[in-house]
Amino acid sequence: MSKFQWLFAIFFCVISWVAFKYSTTKTEVIVENDGYFGPGGKIKDDTKIKNFRINVPDSELDDLKNRLINSRISHEVLEDANSFEYGFNSKTLHKIKDYWINKYDWKKYENILNSFPQFTTQIEGLNIHFIHVTPPKTYTKVYPLLLVHGWPGNIFEFYKIIPLLSDPKKHFPEIKDDIAFELVIPSIPGYGYSSQPRKAKFNQLATARIFKKLMERLGHKKFFLQGGDWGSLVTSNLARYWPENCLGLHLNMAFSMPSTLLDYYYTFIGSIFPSLVFKDKEFHNFNFFEQMLQFTKESGYMHIQSTKPDTVGTSLNDSPLGLAAYILEKYSTWTNNGYVHLEDGGLTRDYTMDELLTIVMIYWTNGNIVSSQRYYREYFADYNSIEASKKYVSIPTGLAAFPNDLLPPTPPEIFALHFNVSSYSIMKKGGHFAAFQVPEILAGDIFKFVKTVVKKTTN
Repeated sequence: MSKFQWLFAIFFCVISWVAFKYSTTKTEVIVENDGYFGPGGKIKDDTKIKNFRINVPDSELDDLKNRLINSRISHEVLEDANSFEYGFNSKTLHKIKDYWINKYDWKKYENILNSFPQFTTQIEGLNIHFIHVTPPKTYTKVYPLLLVHGWPGNIFEFYKIIPLLSDPKKHFPEIKDDIAFELVIPSIPGYGYSSQPRKAKFNQLATARIFKKLMERLGHKKFFLQGGDWGSLVTSNLARYWPENCLGLHLNMAFSMPSTLLDYYYTFIGSIFPSLVFKDKEFHNFNFFEQMLQFTKESGYMHIQSTKPDTVGTSLNDSPLGLAAYILEKYSTWTNNGYVHLEDGGLTRDYTMDELLTIVMIYWTNGNIVSSQRYYREYFADYNSIEASKKYVSIPTGLAAFPNDLLPPTPPEIFALHFNVSSYSIMKKGGHFAAFQVPEILAGDIFKFVKTVVKKTTN
């Protein structure tokens, strides 16, 4: 390591000792059975499940086009740094602006989204939007599966994996098992087509409770769960505090807070002598300090959104081009950190420009970038939220560890301190947005995990 990295490591050790004393203090977690996040005083929910279709008015699309035409990019990229290392490259932004104005067709993707059955229902004062897809009746083993997105994603990131999970035989001819999933894919409140919370403290624990109520309203007392990013924490919290509703938990990002001495042993000793601590050769180059140094470079957004989200959100809500730069930068480096050195950020190496702009359009047309960013503050500013994420997950859990995620894969020894591990898969390809980038790989691991759990519970 360089001198700077050693200094960072020493500083981190000191901070971590303080964190250890803090994190191992036993504090009772308050788990509410109900809440209200709608406008005004609490009123009774309308429990009806209503059909929903997306229909953005032409006037709104015209306004967007005018804003794009009149938008300005007044800075030039540095002559000796023509990449994404300083943030979104202005040369690439010019190209995206031109494509968005002249070639992108929102109505095409609106129709794709509307090809999936969508509904809304009211829970805790909020209109909860969700996609609900049932498999063909030819499948004899159908399991309900709750899929939860994160930030800066939304329900669109699942559009390629939906058919793979709901009708696998059509897409995986080699599959012999008669298993398919009934998919429930909600928009987190404050994202997509769900209501924006009107009260503070709408956090990941509240989301888990609301999604549990949603599944129960749909007639599912027990179900499988899957999530990445915030979806990982939401589904993990549901598994932690309502395990009686959960058949199994599959994650493509491990989200947990250190809570034992073993956490720190594996982290620090494992960073110095990884081959002595971790069995799998995949982790014999494990170095938590280097990982945190890299994460620090990528986490400026988190510090803003976990403190004063409304300030930056106001700017993004008023500028579609600014919003695109802010969101799509994450689809560059979180897909593959090496893309930061490319002029175009590698954006279209794994996605089409249409797909990326559709993610942005869902934020823009709903005007909810601010409410999505508040989700960070509600976690980091609430001691109870942080404490809640320390509890051990007792239900069967599987992890699909993707090599190019925002944080590298968690070693199995550390993962097992927080989850009852049924499967752990180290993937050869993929980053943070696995369902969007490598849907076939993620779907395959979900099926593998579920078959493992079902086999164990039926034997």
